[in-house]
Amino acid sequence: MVFKNFRFQVLLRGLGIGASAIGLAWSIYTTEFLMTPIVFALVTILQLVALISYVEGTLKEVKRFSDSFIDSDYMRKFDDTDKGSVFKDLGLTFNRIIADFKQIRIEKEEHYRYLLQVNRHVSVGLICFKADGKIDLMNHAAADLLNTPMLDRMEHLENHDQAFHHLLTHMKPGEKKLFRASFTKEARDLAIVANKFILQNESYTLVSLQDIRAELDAHEMTAWQKLIRVLTHEIMNSVTPVVSLTTAIKMMMEDEEGKPMPVNSLDEETGEDIYRSVFAIENRGKGLLGFVNAYRDYTTPPEPELERIDLQALATETIQIMASTMKAITLTMEDQSGDGMMVEADPKLIGQVLINLVKNAKEALAGAENAEIRVLVKENSAKTTLSVQDNGPGIPEDVKEEIFVPFFTTKDKGNGIGLSLSKQIMKLHGGDITAESEGEGTRFVLTFPQP
Repeated sequence: MVFKNFRFQVLLRGLGIGASAIGLAWSIYTTEFLMTPIVFALVTILQLVALISYVEGTLKEVKRFSDSFIDSDYMRKFDDTDKGSVFKDLGLTFNRIIADFKQIRIEKEEHYRYLLQVNRHVSVGLICFKADGKIDLMNHAAADLLNTPMLDRMEHLENHDQAFHHLLTHMKPGEKKLFRASFTKEARDLAIVANKFILQNESYTLVSLQDIRAELDAHEMTAWQKLIRVLTHEIMNSVTPVVSLTTAIKMMMEDEEGKPMPVNSLDEETGEDIYRSVFAIENRGKGLLGFVNAYRDYTTPPEPELERIDLQALATETIQIMASTMKAITLTMEDQSGDGMMVEADPKLIGQVLINLVKNAKEALAGAENAEIRVLVKENSAKTTLSVQDNGPGIPEDVKEEIFVPFFTTKDKGNGIGLSLSKQIMKLHGGDITAESEGEGTRFVLTFPQP
């Protein structure tokens, strides 16, 4: 066994080379025979070649093992442990490394199969494509939503809908869009979210597609139910007293047999009662007519005439106009942008929304001590916001979800279209209005898209 030891073999061959080299030197300087130096030279050369061949043969075994990593062949074992302790320790280390790589490979395969199963069964459509348009991933949900076979390039989507293809390929990271897909079997309302990432120096875009038609229908049905409930409540409030008053008038103008009595036979007190009842009916009729007109105005909002305006300047001007009516309230204006902010908006409609919010805040602060209304203008890379905040009692929990419902109101003399109309105006501007109220204070935020 010792003769197979790598260290012993190298030492032995080295001594042999040294001995033959000494013999070669001795023969050159001491002997006159020509063959003796030649023999020693050949022996030396042969021993050198044998040593090199032995070392290279051993290194080839190590290289063969190393190549197993390149070839992803994790079944090989380093078995040159009979060449000494050095190679034994090296072999044990290599075998442990290859076992770890084998385990990592198995786990990677398991994760890949797991992702394939998730991708196959998830209900959200997924499309992942490179910058050159090559599709690396498209699940069955995406193919079903788009009514297409599995595609290998994004350009093939142009055959179905150019606008849809342009939307997917030009979406920004984190951007969300809604798209009505009319090229499918049934028209679908798709919610689309895009994300971009870099993998091995390659840019990828991952797009998720989800049909939200059912959710939209459910929300639409809920909205109609809320609207009908409010309309029914308002109409019943007007019609019930009208019916009661007309019944009372009818009874006052009938005799005991239920026949109409002549007007001149009615006494003065009965005539006054009839007059007051008719007057009340007239008022309720006017109230109902005003309600119907308000509904008509709500369902036909004015089309915004967009222009580039300075939102901070518009807010300042509006606040200055209203300052005279806010004597008992501290009204402050804040601009966190450090400069004027330009947005595309209709100044009249946005001014109307702002006035409505400030008036609502004023009414919420009625009778409160240290009442304060703050108007804040803020801008970042994605949006511009204008908020109106008060330190009043806040919005009750049971009505938070109802405040933007048309004709819903908690005021005695309100018609319930102020906030709903404000939301409609903001939607027409491509923005939104939201309400925040936790405990004390309420904050309404107008969000404008960047021009």
